[in-house]
Amino acid sequence: MDIYDKNSDPFKQIIKGFCKRNNISPQKPRFDIIENTVAISMKNHLKDGIDLECFKILNVIYQIIGPLGIKFTQQLTCFSNSERVDRVTVSLKKEDYDAFNIRMKDNGSI
Repeated sequence: MDIYDKNSDPFKQIIKGFCKRNNISPQKPRFDIIENTVAISMKNHLKDGIDLECFKILNVIYQIIGPLGIKFTQQLTCFSNSERVDRVTVSLKKEDYDAFNIRMKDNGSI
């Protein structure tokens, strides 16, 4: 389930806008709500390691949430019986994600 619309989700707008400016498909990062968690996942297309597009998107996410002290988890999902990475997912508490979006709207940053 894709969350929020583009007008009510500044975080998603930032990430999708970054993708467009860097010639990365804006569909690459997928935003989902799973219980009380927002999961941002990206499909990896490289056979060995993490593709550069995933790395760039992860870097932007960490640059946003790191300085704000927002706690997150990162999960690598591998293909079965393999060490090849299928997907990278960053998860945040939904309340932290919503608080960030409210702060961005209140500051007029988006």
